[in-house]
Amino acid sequence: MSDPEFPADLIELQRRWYAAEADWAADPTEDKRAAVGAELHAHPHWATAANRRQAEMKLKQAARPASTAQEPAA
Repeated sequence: MSDPEFPADLIELQRRWYAAEADWAADPTEDKRAAVGAELHAHPHWATAANRRQAEMKLKQAARPASTAQEPAA
């Protein structure tokens, strides 16, 4: 399920970044990471974010696969 704060395509783009990051670890010459990173950076949603840094952190958390997402400390 996607976070309503972010458009579905942005969540999917962040997930593609995680996949590209994993692929890059196996093959550092791969260009997919740079291409996905550029697309993520240029997404139009960022023009509406009051605090881009904070929004990026929330996006990363929202897009993480459930198996790697960390629960906040109580």
